[in-house]
Amino acid sequence: MPNRHGLCRITRVLLPLMLAAALLAGCSAVPGVPGSPGGQTGTSSGGTAHSEQSQGAPPGSSGASGAGGRGSSGSNSAGSAGDAAHDSSGTASSGGAGREELRGVWISYLELKGIFSSQQTFEAGIDKMFDDAKSLNLNAVFVHVRAFSDAFYPSKYFPWSAYITGTQGKDPGYDPLDYMVKAAHARGLEFHAWINPYRVSATSTDPKKLSETNPARVWMTDADASNDDWAVKAAGGIYYNPASVEVQALVINGIREIVDHYDVDGVHFDDYFYPVTSASFDQAAYARYQKQAGGGAMSLGDWRRTNVSALISGVYHAIKARSKDIVFGVSPFASIEKNYDTYYADVCAWSQGGYLDYLMPQLYFGFEYPKAEFRFDALAEAWRDSIDTQKTALYFGLASYKLGTEQEADAPEWNNSGDLLRRQVEYIRDTRHADGFVFYSYTSLFSGDELCTREREQLRGVL
Repeated sequence: MPNRHGLCRITRVLLPLMLAAALLAGCSAVPGVPGSPGGQTGTSSGGTAHSEQSQGAPPGSSGASGAGGRGSSGSNSAGSAGDAAHDSSGTASSGGAGREELRGVWISYLELKGIFSSQQTFEAGIDKMFDDAKSLNLNAVFVHVRAFSDAFYPSKYFPWSAYITGTQGKDPGYDPLDYMVKAAHARGLEFHAWINPYRVSATSTDPKKLSETNPARVWMTDADASNDDWAVKAAGGIYYNPASVEVQALVINGIREIVDHYDVDGVHFDDYFYPVTSASFDQAAYARYQKQAGGGAMSLGDWRRTNVSALISGVYHAIKARSKDIVFGVSPFASIEKNYDTYYADVCAWSQGGYLDYLMPQLYFGFEYPKAEFRFDALAEAWRDSIDTQKTALYFGLASYKLGTEQEADAPEWNNSGDLLRRQVEYIRDTRHADGFVFYSYTSLFSGDELCTREREQLRGVL
């Protein structure tokens, strides 16, 4: 399919697929990770084993009827060709390809943190969030289940999340993910498990502040020098190194664990891939690669994009091996060029097939943004022109979080309109540039603030 940005290079599709195939064949054991089949627990020389940003916060989508997961009455439609046709009520019905409209909301770990004081409080909080989503005629929820290298469910690869009890690795005595999946399905909502694959910590570079069983701490503090750069200090935090095959195996095994044990409708990544562009981030790994590749070595940028693409493809194939009805997608940054050059996410190549079921760019801008190329309609057209929607579904992320903000360049439009989100929904439907939308985030969408309430009531008339 023609790509006006010139970024979809088919020559980059084959290598990641081969890497992913090799990874799928041998990623059951994660060296040094407790609980990993075949993995050995390392021992450190000291004797011990082993915010969301406004533009980076959300993940992607697949809706109850929209993405075609297993938990709803919707058709299995993610990734199929064609557009959704709309009836006079404004809701979508199956189009030529069988896709139905996705209408979702993201619920981040920061929103879950506030209801984790007890099991009873958590369950009541989830019930309210999901009831609110249903009352607005949404059909999918995208909820954090692993925002860092810890989990909101019992895992043999990752410790319990610190956001549940205040202590990473401490068992809360119940399974939040199990409750959330069942609560969503009881309301006819699809549940999509939102994961940040590489982020370990955003606030500290000290691995000893992590649980002793956290894979990053294991690798960074044990006596094995060969795994020292599998987790890297960068941008004020700790991140897994996308170049590490062991990291790819860890992430893929963690996702297999979710789809094997929970009736999730989808798995979702947002735009957190490489945290920095500095060559120092993965200098040692790139030098090893250059030595092995000799004169045929890729540039640093192409090599990094291949690393990320290998993980994306590996995750996709691992999920499809479990069930073809479980969808996988990514919610990248709004700019296709920035994804490619800064996050090393080759979204155009991913849309060619074999990587994911859908893309959901975060179009967190209004129609009047000062820079014309970042205006909502311009971004929507750019994505529609650049993505192969015959093979990959396209949804848009909408920025309810911007309502009432003062620091954004387009703040006047968000604060004075009162119907901006409704007009964005109507634009999507009228132009058929996408097959649905997801709002970031729950708190802003369902706020009692006067502006948010006005926007929500405007939406209620068209959802």
